[in-house]
Amino acid sequence: MSAPLLLVAALALPAAAKDRGARKRGEPSVPAPEVTGLLQVWGTAWDQDQDEQADPAGYGDPEDDVGFKIRRARIGVEAENDDLRYDIEVGFASSYDAVAPVSSTSIQLVSADAGYQIAKGVWISGGVQQVPVTRSFLMSTGQLATGDRALASQWSIPGRDVGVLLDGTTGSKADGGFKARLRAGVFNGNGSNAGSAASALLGDNNDGLLFAVRAEGVYGPGSAYRTWGEVDGFTIGFAGDFWTEDDLNTKTLGYGGDILMRVAGLAVLTEAHLHTISPNNSDIVAPGVLADTPRLGLTGQLGYSVWMVEPVVRYSRFDDNRDFEDNGDVALIEGGVTWHGLDDGLRAGLLYVHRQEVSGLALANDTLRLWMQLQL
Repeated sequence: MSAPLLLVAALALPAAAKDRGARKRGEPSVPAPEVTGLLQVWGTAWDQDQDEQADPAGYGDPEDDVGFKIRRARIGVEAENDDLRYDIEVGFASSYDAVAPVSSTSIQLVSADAGYQIAKGVWISGGVQQVPVTRSFLMSTGQLATGDRALASQWSIPGRDVGVLLDGTTGSKADGGFKARLRAGVFNGNGSNAGSAASALLGDNNDGLLFAVRAEGVYGPGSAYRTWGEVDGFTIGFAGDFWTEDDLNTKTLGYGGDILMRVAGLAVLTEAHLHTISPNNSDIVAPGVLADTPRLGLTGQLGYSVWMVEPVVRYSRFDDNRDFEDNGDVALIEGGVTWHGLDDGLRAGLLYVHRQEVSGLALANDTLRLWMQLQL
C-alpha cells in the first residue's frame, strides 16, 4: 500500500517547484498539484438473505451481510491551468456485485492521464482515463447522490481504459448560454465493464481497439455533471454517445444517450444505452459469446436539494441478453436520503435497495444500507 501513496507524494513536490520557477521566468508552467482523496464506508444494516452462507449471485447484489466494508478508498493529485492538466489517482474498491468480484484487494492505479490544450477549447489527453460514455459514469464518484453508480452504468459501458482522447468545447455558459462539447477517443479496449483498467496498464493484448465518440450540449448556469445544490436558472445537459470495440474473441457495438435537467433544487437524470456483443475469431480462442447478444441499460433518477439533505429515488435496469427472459434481466429500485456537510466534503446517507428480477425466478435479496463519504 505504501508504494503507490509515496509515488503520488513524490510526483507532487517536483511539479510544485517547477511551477514556482516558471512563474518567475514568465514561461508556461506545469500547474501545482492539489491533493485529492475519497473514502466511502458502507454499513449493511439489513440484508434479505435466503441462505446464511451465499445467495444466488445476481447483478447489483454484492452479497453483503450485516456489517461494514470499505467501498472505495482513493488518493491522488490533480491540477489544471491554461495549457496543461493532469490527474493521477490510486486506490482500492470492493466489488460492486457478486457476479464480477474484483481480481485483487491491493491498491491499484485508478487514473493516470495528462492533457494539453492544443487550441482554444481543444484538449488532447493520454493515459488511463474514462471512456466518454454515459453521464453518470463520467460524473465524479464523489458527486453521486446514492454513493454509487447505477446498475446500468456498471454493466452497459466500457469503463476506464488506456488511450488518447480529443476533447473540444465551444461556447460559454458564464451567462447561462449554450455550450457544446465533443469528445472522441481511441483506447486499447482491455478495460472491464466494472471500471478497472488494471488489465490494460502493460499495453494492448490484441490488435483490436476501442473507439468512442460523445457529443453533448449544456444550456443554463448550473453544472450538468452533479445533482446536489440549487441552480439559479433552468439547466439542461443532453448527450449522445457511440462506441465500438474489437476484442480478441468478441466485437461490441454500443450507443445511447442521456439527459440531466435541473430547476432550483430539483434534479432529474435519465439514461438509455444499448450494445450488442458478437462472436469474433472463434478459430483462435473460444468466443466470448456464441451468438449476437443484445444488451440494454436504463436509468432514471429523481432528487431534490433542500437545506443540507438530498432525498433521491433511482430506477436502473440491466438486461444481459434481450433475446431471453431469465434472471439476467434485473432492475434496482433505490430510495434514500443523503446529508451534506462541511461544504459537501462529508456525506452520510441511508439507502434502501430493492432488487427485482424482471424475468426468471424472483429472489428475496433487498438491502438497507448506511453509508458515509469523506472527500478532499
